[in-house]
Amino acid sequence: MIYNSLTRSKVPFVPLDPNGRAVTMYVCGPTVYDAAHLGHARTYIQFDVVRRILRDVLGYDVTYVMNVTDVDDKIIMRSQERGVSAEALAREWETKFLQDMTALHVERPTAMPRVTEYVEEIVAYVGKIVENGLAYEDGAGSVYFDTRAFAFAGYEYGKLVPESVGSAELLAEGEGKLTSVDASRKRDPKDFALWKASKPGEPRWKSPWGDGRPGWHIECSAMIDATIGNGGAIDIHGGGFDLRFPHHDNELAQSEAFCCCDQTVNYFAHTGHLHIRGLKMSKSLKNFVTIAQALEGVPNPTTGALEEAVRPSTMRLMFLQVKYNAPCDYSDNMLANARTLEKKFKEFFHNVVAALRPLDADASATQKWSRSERDLREALSSAQASYRARLLDDFDTPGALLALQALVDATNSYLQAAAAAEFPPVSLVLAASARFVRDSLATLGVSDLASVDAVAAFNYAAAASSRSSSSKNTADLAPLLDAIATFRDDVRVAGREGDLQKVLALCDALRDGVLPELGVRLEDRASGSVWKFDDPDVLRAERAQKLAEAKAKEDLRTAEAAKKKAKLLAARLKPEDMFKTGDRAALYSQFDDDGLPTHDAAGDPLPKSQIKKLRKEWDKQKKLVEWAATHKDDDDDDDQAPPSVAASNCL
Repeated sequence: MIYNSLTRSKVPFVPLDPNGRAVTMYVCGPTVYDAAHLGHARTYIQFDVVRRILRDVLGYDVTYVMNVTDVDDKIIMRSQERGVSAEALAREWETKFLQDMTALHVERPTAMPRVTEYVEEIVAYVGKIVENGLAYEDGAGSVYFDTRAFAFAGYEYGKLVPESVGSAELLAEGEGKLTSVDASRKRDPKDFALWKASKPGEPRWKSPWGDGRPGWHIECSAMIDATIGNGGAIDIHGGGFDLRFPHHDNELAQSEAFCCCDQTVNYFAHTGHLHIRGLKMSKSLKNFVTIAQALEGVPNPTTGALEEAVRPSTMRLMFLQVKYNAPCDYSDNMLANARTLEKKFKEFFHNVVAALRPLDADASATQKWSRSERDLREALSSAQASYRARLLDDFDTPGALLALQALVDATNSYLQAAAAAEFPPVSLVLAASARFVRDSLATLGVSDLASVDAVAAFNYAAAASSRSSSSKNTADLAPLLDAIATFRDDVRVAGREGDLQKVLALCDALRDGVLPELGVRLEDRASGSVWKFDDPDVLRAERAQKLAEAKAKEDLRTAEAAKKKAKLLAARLKPEDMFKTGDRAALYSQFDDDGLPTHDAAGDPLPKSQIKKLRKEWDKQKKLVEWAATHKDDDDDDDQAPPSVAASNCL
């Protein structure tokens, strides 16, 4: 099933290919005049995943075409601002766009036609529409699509968003800022440019109507016909939600006018809007974030603090946790959820590899199944079925990720039960579960998690080969061997001195400081230590976070202790004496049995309202004294105990 924007409903997916094996996709590519932003990231990641699902899950032979708009009003304006040629500007930003896509693990398309390389085909395409009587030359070198003639011929204009057909703002936006046309030259305000007469200083190509350049909408229709063929008919046309009108509606009209047919796109798919912390992304709002900035870390627009760089896998998981055609909010909460999920998968692979490592070296390890292995196999089968079903239901990646998480939870439970029973897990069923998670994530384009290669390489029947292929060479081992030698020297010195605390401190330093720099995570467990390979940057970040959390906890403990001391000091003043001593003693002349003032310094009775207020103060002090009586011993302990003990006593 696929949600078709043409029908605004989910419908069965049936390819145009009579053999049912080939699928054609066209996705509107970038206009290369500036850096690609997070909205681009979401669109191209989502359609990259759609392509992978069609190919790797459903087994289709996918032809994926993405254009590059390298001549356009925005490019011309920006090139004039910078004093460079439009071609040079476009090539610069196209290169950076492709670098961004590579960083995000977005696969290159089957074809990537540039507009400037298909001008001849575009001119011929426009000529055919003119020949069919559905476009006209305006007398000044431009050619416009004739929406009235199109409707008179029995076609429907505005199939995707009919409610926007009369929007002057959207129509003007679709024409571009450099396109100022005398209204008398257009037969209808809805008519749009297929060919634009070039002004002085603008790129130009020859045509039957004079020197000019392609309109924005025509390029996609013409390049689909030139690359995919098939009369311009395709299975899936994709793009961002804001391209529905006028761009995609104009594309549909052009293509139908060219081939004299009622339909050229079987399914339209659109990615939902992306907001930044609840707001539309805009340079004026100072929340415009480029892909490169997100991957490198940028200042938070609210606090100004430098944010943690977003890993490609984190960004992809964040977008995949939201349905491709639903709105998505790039927020701290969404990022935190994605990082948590990424960590869950990473820890899963680490744990599986750690469990498989001793089994890999032991050819006599048990392969006998018990109820636990059967349960794990059932969990694997269930996850496989659910994962596939979710992806076949309109590319439901959030549901697919939930299926993988369920298998991760089941596998972790299996490993925990095996450890508790002090019985080794069965390697083959464990490896099968891990491989499915790994391969499924790879299908979604999440392939840069640590330790996945170790899972993929595991082969119980070829343990020696596996160990050989995964071993580090001598040069790689040198830093680790240096660290071990240094650790040994320090431990020997501490041993001679009989300093057990120093030995333990050295062990902690090896675990927390030395090994993480070498990409090794060492975990203390009841059954013994377990080591895992990981990204040194990730380990450093985790260490920094732990130190920050420890400091915050210590700061809180110190503040609480200071607050408590202040309360105990204040509690030394008895309530019956609080108005008879200090600066306040001169304010009153008579008191009741509780020491509460009844008359002012002149001997006049105090108003009832003032006595009521003073009574509240008296009651508060009395409660403070009573509280202090029950905490005095704790305070004595605080003065003598080390910080860690004091902190625990205060909790």
